[in-house]
Amino acid sequence: MKKHTSSFISDNTGIASAILCTIHCLIIPALFLAKFWWADSSGATLLPSWWGRLDYVFLVISFWAVYHSATHTAVKTIKVSLWIFWCMLAVAIIYEAQLHWLAYIASAGLVATHIRNIIRIRRQQTAAIVSA
Repeated sequence: MKKHTSSFISDNTGIASAILCTIHCLIIPALFLAKFWWADSSGATLLPSWWGRLDYVFLVISFWAVYHSATHTAVKTIKVSLWIFWCMLAVAIIYEAQLHWLAYIASAGLVATHIRNIIRIRRQQTAAIVSA
C-alpha cells in the first residue's frame, strides 16, 4: 500500500507541476505581446529577472514526480511515456527560443500520463478491496 501512496503523491505532484508550467508558459507569450506597456523609455522590460528561471524550477519538480511515479509503477508504457515527455520538456526548456511549442505538448503528455497512472492505481486498489 505504501508503494501506491508514494506513486499517487508523485503523480499528483507531476500533474500540478505540469499545469503550473503550462500556465507559466501561456503567460509569457501574453507578457511579450504586451511588454511595450511594461517597457520604460529605453525599451527595457520590467519583468522580474527570476521569471525566466521558473522553467528550471518546474523541470526539477517534474523530474522528481516522474522519477517517483516511474519507480513505483510496473507498467512499462507508463514509465516510458513519463520519461519521454519529461525529456521533451527538458529539450523545450533548453532550446526555448526554437522549440517553445514543444513545452505545451510535453506538459499535456505528462498530465495525461500521470492521470492514467492514477486511474490504474485506483483500479488496482478497488480490485484488491473487492477480492479481499
